[in-house]
Amino acid sequence: MRRALSFILAALALSACGGGGPQPKAVDPAQALRDGAAAMAKLNTVTATLKFTKGAVTFQGFTLAGAKTSVRLPGDSDTTYTVKEQDLTLSIEVVITGGHVFVHVPFSTFQEVTGPDAAAIPDLAKLFDPATGLPAVIPAGETPKYLGLDQAGGVSSYRVSATYTADQVHAMLPQLSSAGAVQAVIWIGATDRLIRKATLDGAFGDGGKESSVEVDIAGFNSSVSITSPSP
Repeated sequence: MRRALSFILAALALSACGGGGPQPKAVDPAQALRDGAAAMAKLNTVTATLKFTKGAVTFQGFTLAGAKTSVRLPGDSDTTYTVKEQDLTLSIEVVITGGHVFVHVPFSTFQEVTGPDAAAIPDLAKLFDPATGLPAVIPAGETPKYLGLDQAGGVSSYRVSATYTADQVHAMLPQLSSAGAVQAVIWIGATDRLIRKATLDGAFGDGGKESSVEVDIAGFNSSVSITSPSP
């Protein structure tokens, strides 16, 4: 009986100490953001899917619902935007290469656009620009907080939150003009430190209304084909 009681007490003591096994290391959220930015700055190609989960952002007279892009840095991209016009959903393809912008709308052929019309089109390659995109902006987040370990794209990732100014987000993607600070949650690969997902919440919707956007990132340094279309 005495031996049994001693065994039970020892087991309870181990349980109170977490079972005596190795405990997870604390993650410095600021360092995780810096590591994620450094890893993203080394990319040559990447793919991403963007979707708006709240609010509306309008460009070229259409309401933007989402986008899927292939990017070859520094400035080439092939993006298909899903847009809505009243009850109609359309796909618009935009190819940006060599500084030229080509747009393909349904029932038409590629047309090159220039000037203000070209500038109004979101250029998702800018999200990955080492000087102004995610690699530059991510480490500058205020009040970073580690939220725990999670899965993103099937990869174990650190989930970190941070707050960014409207100017920082606007510099990253000019079409996201927020009326205030933007709250972000970022998933950073625990092993390779690549950013696999990010969500942004802020007043960057039409009329300064609250909006949410989710970006899923993959295809790191994978093969992509982006060619200049014949307008």
